Amino acid sequence: MVNEKTREEILKFVLRNAVFYGGCANPGAVLGKLISTDNSLKADIPALRKMIDEVIKEVNAMSADEQKSKLEELAPELLVKEKKEEGGLSELSGAEDGKVVTRFAPSPTGPLTLGQFLRAVMLSYAYAKKYNGKFILRIEDTDSKKIKLEFIHWMKEDLKRCGIEPDQIVHQSDRMEIYYDHAKKLIDGGKAYICTCSAESFRDLKNQMKDCPCKNKILDDNLNDWKKMKDGNFNDGEAVLRLNMSMQDKNPVMRDPPIFRVNKGSHPLQGTKYNAWPLYNLSCAVDDYLLGITHVFRGKEHEHNTAVQNIIFDFFGWKKPVVLNFGMIRFPGTVQHSREMRELVDSGKATGWDDPQLPTIRALLRRGFTPEALKSFALSCGLSKNDIQSSWENLEAANKKIIDHIANRYMIVKDPVKIPIKNAPEISFIEEPLHPDKPGKKKIPVDLESIFISGDDFKKLKGKNVRLKGLFNIKLDTVSEYSGNEITREMPKIQWVSVPNVNVNIIYPGKTEEAIGENSMKNLSVDDIIQMERVGFGRIDKKEEMIDIVFGHK
Repeated sequence: MVNEKTREEILKFVLRNAVFYGGCANPGAVLGKLISTDNSLKADIPALRKMIDEVIKEVNAMSADEQKSKLEELAPELLVKEKKEEGGLSELSGAEDGKVVTRFAPSPTGPLTLGQFLRAVMLSYAYAKKYNGKFILRIEDTDSKKIKLEFIHWMKEDLKRCGIEPDQIVHQSDRMEIYYDHAKKLIDGGKAYICTCSAESFRDLKNQMKDCPCKNKILDDNLNDWKKMKDGNFNDGEAVLRLNMSMQDKNPVMRDPPIFRVNKGSHPLQGTKYNAWPLYNLSCAVDDYLLGITHVFRGKEHEHNTAVQNIIFDFFGWKKPVVLNFGMIRFPGTVQHSREMRELVDSGKATGWDDPQLPTIRALLRRGFTPEALKSFALSCGLSKNDIQSSWENLEAANKKIIDHIANRYMIVKDPVKIPIKNAPEISFIEEPLHPDKPGKKKIPVDLESIFISGDDFKKLKGKNVRLKGLFNIKLDTVSEYSGNEITREMPKIQWVSVPNVNVNIIYPGKTEEAIGENSMKNLSVDDIIQMERVGFGRIDKKEEMIDIVFGHK
């Protein structure tokens, strides 16, 4: 049904079409785009065409700058061209070579997560590189109750291990005087006030759309209370600095939001030097402007924060960056947020932040996922405001494409069953290639009285002719019998291990299994990525009396 909401959507697409195509929108292109997003509009094409023509007439009368400014206000994500270039990156509106500045701005409440890397990190980093610009890592460490020093170090370390080198690193806790200066300017200009209402009282006023009595304070009282906040004369929760907006705004988020609070805890970098700390919207707006950020890539759940930050930009008369919202990339059955992972770690259900069951970058690297695979997968997803329902199989396929060419092959046996073999040719060892497509061989010892296969294979294949990979054929039984050396396509081919061998732990997400492996595995080193025949890929995690292999994927 064509209505006022339809008109709003039409305006966005008309503006977009005009911005990218010479200032004059094409009605046919707009019509096609609208129908592709809402098929029900086909029911009233004449009315739809009429409304499109009316909006195009308004938009085409605007200047190019007015069109772009209006589109930035209504739908900044539409400033990205849909045409994709090599690497999956669309063009950015307003991007000039050498002048694009982006930032990844994590709060260090945990290590780098897969979700952060695939979206906020890679979009910001890749676009900065695409335009020969600048990529800033901004550590948003202004909440001492949630952050840890080790997480700050891990964020930097995780990025470095993935080949992401920021052009500049900024800690917000080092910029407190800058935030204090801008907060005072807002107070001096009547744009902010100190609120000493309880959280419950203000919540009631907000819900009732009634002004807070603190809005009526004179400037001197606000400045005195601001000094008390900084000096530590208020306890946590007793005072906040609020933007002086409208408590009658239709959007509850815009009803005098807080921008500073009292937090008297000890900070991992600043100690107890500061008592008043900026909240996200103030520190983010100030830094985006002062650091020269031109393009902000953030999750669509932050749209309400963008609205508040735009007010701060307007108060100071600053030019706003282009904000591009993205949807989440979701992996079914996987925890998404640091708080959920922290619960698993704190409860002992995960062994640490690099536990293979967690979607952290350090856990994925521990499993043998490569930075190249993570990067290529991220770029293949592109920039979209829609959530993307992916699967681990997709990410695993991207990784396999890289490691399949480098991972040497080894045989390991889980739940080993010993099968002596009779009537076989005398043989003490065989040589097999380490990799089917590369030079290099390994020597595998053979003791016909001590051949081990997996318990699962023994149960399924007992009594059948099978091929011991690289060795010969046997009729499988408690005591097996040599049955020739002819390889047939239909014959099961199974891995085996003889003596001497090595003891192996295979660490899966949520469990560990013991196994034995062929003796040549003693030559492996920590961080080697291997393929365990008929088991999957893994990374050598530890090499002591036993070899620990963290399972990656099939």
